[in-house]
Amino acid sequence: MTMADDRVSMFISHKMATHKRAAARIKTILEARAERLDVYICEEIPAGDRWREWITNRLAHSQLLLVLLPHRATDLTWIADEIGRFESACPAGHLVILKSPSDPVPDIVRDRQIIDIGIDQLHERFLRPLYCQSTLTALEVPLNARVSDVDLQRDAGQIEEALLGDLRIESFGESLIIETVDLAVTTAQDLGNARVRAPNGCASILNWSLHTFSWNQLRARAEEEKGKGTFWVNEMEQVIIEVARQDRPRVMTSTFRGRGQVAGQIFRPQLERVDYINDIPVRFYFAFHEVLAPELVRGPGPIGDVFNLLYIATRVRWEVLNPFLDVSSTGGTLSSRLEMSEEAQRDVISRVRTSLRIIEAEAERHNMIEDGLNAFEDTDRALVLQLIQKRDWIRRAIEAAADRKNFLQLMAELTHGLTFNCEATEVLATKYLELVREDRQRVLRMLAQSSSNEAQLN
Repeated sequence: MTMADDRVSMFISHKMATHKRAAARIKTILEARAERLDVYICEEIPAGDRWREWITNRLAHSQLLLVLLPHRATDLTWIADEIGRFESACPAGHLVILKSPSDPVPDIVRDRQIIDIGIDQLHERFLRPLYCQSTLTALEVPLNARVSDVDLQRDAGQIEEALLGDLRIESFGESLIIETVDLAVTTAQDLGNARVRAPNGCASILNWSLHTFSWNQLRARAEEEKGKGTFWVNEMEQVIIEVARQDRPRVMTSTFRGRGQVAGQIFRPQLERVDYINDIPVRFYFAFHEVLAPELVRGPGPIGDVFNLLYIATRVRWEVLNPFLDVSSTGGTLSSRLEMSEEAQRDVISRVRTSLRIIEAEAERHNMIEDGLNAFEDTDRALVLQLIQKRDWIRRAIEAAADRKNFLQLMAELTHGLTFNCEATEVLATKYLELVREDRQRVLRMLAQSSSNEAQLN
């Protein structure tokens, strides 16, 4: 085999109106992985050349024709012409056709095997056969058998972005993509050198124009203004570690205030998607959504601590107990719950467990129970300590019934929880009223002192 025979030529057939940038990007990606691969696009036609002859010549000497079907296009005349020329000149050549997953298969290629644009499809059905096998090239020696699956997955992702990027996509809010390829993530320190991409920049969340940076740089930037909130970075780390350990990631609750032009606006990150290679997570997608209120607003000291206990009790009452016991304000009963199908009962058990887990996670993160107990003294403290112990007993009983998938027992424990919740809320509300009255007196004294000072100055 001669050196000329050892090379592979590919022509990319596309509509310039929709895929001009994508074709150029794909050419760069493909040629970067193999020195023996030549990729041609019509945008390379030298000035003054006869463009029809140039295209015909390149088609005739190509072993591969990569067709980029435009999104929902109706006029495919020129692409159909190029397919026809290629098949006439290269009967042994291979045709690779890419289309958007949401688009129907056009009539001109209805009898062909089509590849839907997506990372897995591009990797398994196009890039791996192209470089690591001889399926598409018919070479004795593959173009690049040493290229790793990680690199091919990354290339597939970039090709997907290039093709879908030609669509008009309007996204709302900021987003960050954390790449952990080749990193063994077991602790937060392991993320230090992870590559972070910000497709739209970080103007809103960090007043930053960078599009690529390391995780350590992100953490350092967040810590420059700790007053705006930095726990969101810790929580993102914890979520990434949980996914890497194949645990269910927590529901993220942390919020922080934006910077720059959006100073004062409040954002909350959430994990939206994870890319895997061989069951190992390599890419994490986080979206930052604006929220109307910060994660936790309260007063300082005992008044804030008791308020938090009331807040937790209120959430349990109206997010869990009343809805799942089906108790209405007009005197509803449990009969409708007990008549549910087994599948519906299992769904209720799962939702109860999830709701309580979310509420408990928030209470633990802010140390609400212990801090709330410290707001009480003497006899009141002993009473609240008993309530906390009773709460823990009821919570464990609910979890045990859920673990056993015992629906009747779960309903019984929730009923006990409802009775307890009313008792605890009354105790907390009484203490909160006492603290509010004391606070009111302090405010009146402060205002009176302020008025007196002003009078003396005048």
